[in-house]
Amino acid sequence: MYRKFFTGLLSVSLLLMGYGHTRAQQQQSEHRIVGIANPKPGKIQLRWSPAGYIAWEIGNKYGYTVERFTTSVNGVLVPHPQPVLLTTQPLKPYTLQQMEAAARKEERIAAIAELIYGEGGKKVKPEEGIGSWFENQSQNDWRMSMALLSCDLSVATARAAGLFLEDSTVRPGERYAYRISVAQQPKNLVIDTAIVVTALNETVLLVRPPELAIVCADSTATLGWLTNLTRGMYSAYVVERGTDGKTFRPVSDLPILPTAPDAAGFSYYQDSLPDNDVKYYYRVKGITSFGEYGPYSQVVIGMGIPAVAERPIMDTIIVIENKKIELRWLLPGDLAKNLASIVVTRSDKGSGPFLPIATFKTDKAPVYSYIDPRPMNTNYYKIKGITKRGKAIYSFPYFAQLIDSIPPDMPKGLAGTVDSTGVVTLKWDNNTEQDLKGYRVFRGNSAKEEFTEVTQEILSVPAFTDTITLHTLTSKVYYKVIALDKNYNTSAYTPALILKRPDTIAPSAPVFTRALRSDSLKAAVLQWHNSTSEDVVKYTLYRIHTKDSSRREIAGWDSAHLRESYTDTALVLGNTYFYELVVSDDSGNKSKDISGDIWFETGRRPAVKGWKGAVDMEKKQVVLSWEYEQPDVKQYRIYRAKNDAPYILYRTVEGTTHQAVDDEIMVGNIYKYKITAVLKGDAKAEMSREVSLKY
Repeated sequence: MYRKFFTGLLSVSLLLMGYGHTRAQQQQSEHRIVGIANPKPGKIQLRWSPAGYIAWEIGNKYGYTVERFTTSVNGVLVPHPQPVLLTTQPLKPYTLQQMEAAARKEERIAAIAELIYGEGGKKVKPEEGIGSWFENQSQNDWRMSMALLSCDLSVATARAAGLFLEDSTVRPGERYAYRISVAQQPKNLVIDTAIVVTALNETVLLVRPPELAIVCADSTATLGWLTNLTRGMYSAYVVERGTDGKTFRPVSDLPILPTAPDAAGFSYYQDSLPDNDVKYYYRVKGITSFGEYGPYSQVVIGMGIPAVAERPIMDTIIVIENKKIELRWLLPGDLAKNLASIVVTRSDKGSGPFLPIATFKTDKAPVYSYIDPRPMNTNYYKIKGITKRGKAIYSFPYFAQLIDSIPPDMPKGLAGTVDSTGVVTLKWDNNTEQDLKGYRVFRGNSAKEEFTEVTQEILSVPAFTDTITLHTLTSKVYYKVIALDKNYNTSAYTPALILKRPDTIAPSAPVFTRALRSDSLKAAVLQWHNSTSEDVVKYTLYRIHTKDSSRREIAGWDSAHLRESYTDTALVLGNTYFYELVVSDDSGNKSKDISGDIWFETGRRPAVKGWKGAVDMEKKQVVLSWEYEQPDVKQYRIYRAKNDAPYILYRTVEGTTHQAVDDEIMVGNIYKYKITAVLKGDAKAEMSREVSLKY
């Protein structure tokens, strides 16, 4: 089965002969492995190829090993990355039996089976004849090139050839370096390893083939498109054709390998047109080394032109003082005699539209040159010949460019915001240069450090959305923007835009160092160390009563009037308190520290107030009265002294009483009185002032 498919492949490979020869020349006997990566959601695909036939033989015989090194995590470099072996056994090509089974699902595997295990891979020594040796080398290089081409067009085929691995043990935020090497080095020769650096967020954005153009002739359509910019992206192309602009079919069963790029970077493919009178539509898409298809190119339209012996040929293009462009062309054969006029057309794209910029009558004398006095920066020219019968004959497009060394202006009006989730929105004024290509955005965590680019592609609009982490001690983020034109001249950097990250990190907490009762001050004395955070703007001190958890703000101050102590005198004896010191930063984040409990009890209470007495001569008694606002009074103790005698306890009354009568008095004596209170817990009030009465 695989031999049958390989025979079909050989019939098509005659169209691809340039590929095999070129690839063999580019990679001639280079003893190394080359690799690429294709990040996908949750996984990274790896493809590699030997660069020469010897390396291919060694890889087929011993297989390949793949190691992974984690080089950074969330932008932080790993100091000593350690290898993780991803291949417990060397990756080798499938056995012949495995390939025959796999070829039932993927026919290209049959080609790999023939190229690896089939006949024709024998070695010829130089002593057998230098001609035979060179022929054998070319044949082996061709076999390897065709095998690698099949792998480029199918992941299943690359897997069967031992040239593919998928790593699904990767993590977001990590960056990796993969080392791919042959499992065993040959004697007296070193096969260099391949190093591939990638991460999950570095997905490859496939672009459509640019600048697709078409030139039609008799029963043929020649397509040309820029391939030098996508050479590392696509291994082959699919060319599709239709007649209604909606339905397309591939022009061949196998992918197309266009010609090598010319000096202008264009590659070409020629298709046969079934009918000159039908309008045909073409589009092209690329195929990656992982067998993935890119987006379609623009659609071009062409019709066959009945046979004409010759067409104008651009001979020379000269740029004069970087201001003008001189065009010179040839009119081969008898073309000059058959033309009535020549029209010089120009476009800024290879696909057109081409507009006339000069017309010359040639019925009397041919014209072979023209100087474009006002060329654009990018120019594509076509020479259009009009025959005496009115038929238009076009040359191929030719490219000419002025050297643009003038950079665009620095972008202006850069402004931005950061929301609470870390999404940054940047905007700036649009540049007005006609050759403007776009913008790049750079970010830094400090105005002094090197800024790194955060745009993965050139921005076409003056706006950008970025995402930053908020869990960092760096309070600000900095952005700069540059503009660049189509010749990649870059403007100066804008001044750094400074944006403040939303602060979600609480300031460091203050620390109470002392919290105690001072009997001499009749107060609670507090001392603490302030917060060490620089963004603290406010301190608030609260007193909490342990009995009912009532909380009262007793002091507040800002960071410009720092203090480290406080004396609280507004306390009620007999109660237990603790204190809470809260610090707030300029984003409203808060931290606090709580003191230990303070039992505010000296054992002494203030003296009874409103202590007074009066003599009632009619009733022959002294009436004593008083006021006292302290709670939980158990009793009052009244002391009396007669004349110069010492005070003695005269009477004890209930704590709810505020009056007492002394009727044990005698005329002609002076009576003196004092009072004290006994409270709950046997706390005692200070002795009152003396009340002296004469009876």
